[in-house]
Amino acid sequence: MLHGILTLLLFQFAGECISKLFELKIPGPIIGMVLLLLFLVIRKGSFHALDNAVFWLLRYLPLFIIPAAAGIITQVETISNELFAILASLIVGTFLSLAFSVKLMDMLISKKEER
Repeated sequence: MLHGILTLLLFQFAGECISKLFELKIPGPIIGMVLLLLFLVIRKGSFHALDNAVFWLLRYLPLFIIPAAAGIITQVETISNELFAILASLIVGTFLSLAFSVKLMDMLISKKEER
């Protein structure tokens, strides 16, 4: 499991380095996740230690949400001032992700039926 956690931390560190080096607006952990995805696609699968680490982290995922929820509580005034923009971005983002997911599933199902 330690090897899996180190792998996750390595990709997060690489993402942070790329984000800082090129002064990108994208957060380092997001870049790290994309790098990890590319690594797993190239490798054509995961490995046992990474699977164990991810399973362990997912078990405690609700604990990672608590600081974000506390941060939201402290920013009630800002949220109320920007409520329209927040709701608009949530609605547009939800429909865009839904449309993307539907199109992706359609492509994958049609590709599977061709075989």
